[in-house]
Amino acid sequence: MKIKELMTKKVLTAKKTDKISHIAMLMADFDVGMIVIVNDFREVLGVVTDRDIVIRALGQGKFEDITAETVMTHHCVDINKNENAIRALEMMGEYQVKRLVVINDEKKLVGVVSLSDLALGKYTNKLINETVYEISIPNPQKQKPLKYLEVDDYRL
Repeated sequence: MKIKELMTKKVLTAKKTDKISHIAMLMADFDVGMIVIVNDFREVLGVVTDRDIVIRALGQGKFEDITAETVMTHHCVDINKNENAIRALEMMGEYQVKRLVVINDEKKLVGVVSLSDLALGKYTNKLINETVYEISIPNPQKQKPLKYLEVDDYRL
């Protein structure tokens, strides 16, 4: 099945100059965790996720007058609308993301496809567990202090 058949076509967008307080309100009002940042030609410049706002703004004690450009992920993962769902699952696992920006042949925004969108397709269910596992692997670039602890390391 093609991505264009599964994707969400009505995507919330913002400009890179929009305040993150405005973007956070959009996320709350529409119950979404990602806003796509586009220019006037609907070319994708990046994305702002709820995690970006928390880690890159709130986590650093900043919030007032911060724009999307300051906190956005500039190099978001995109997929062409004519790709198949299997490729989307592979990319989500490879890049450890739950959402892909969908573009057309002119590299313009046409939608978003999420892990949830793909999970609803009955033909992809056998790949969902593998993809969720790949997304959930701890990021090798960050050392997590409890990564190697096991239950037997401490007596009860």
